Amino acid sequence: MSDFRKRLEKVSAPYLVRLHALPRWVLPVVLTVFLLIGLLANPAQPAGFWIGFFALLFIGLVLVWLLALSWPLLSRSSKVLRVLVALLIFYAAFSRF
Repeated sequence: MSDFRKRLEKVSAPYLVRLHALPRWVLPVVLTVFLLIGLLANPAQPAGFWIGFFALLFIGLVLVWLLALSWPLLSRSSKVLRVLVALLIFYAAFSRF
């Protein structure tokens, strides 16, 4: 196991414990709300631009973080699918805003 992986797991452990303590529906609902905010924000207005951009960026970063933590356990097809979803979120953030 690499040093980066050990540090990532060590730093992530308290946050994962807090996430695990929440009801199971909280994380999907929160990410869905952020996704809707990001996709429905009006990029023509300055506030809408930044709110939408950071909402989508937040989702992308959470997905990449969870992907990095689960990487060794995933099958090849799961890895490809999750990377594509994360790239799609980042594409939406940077192309739309």
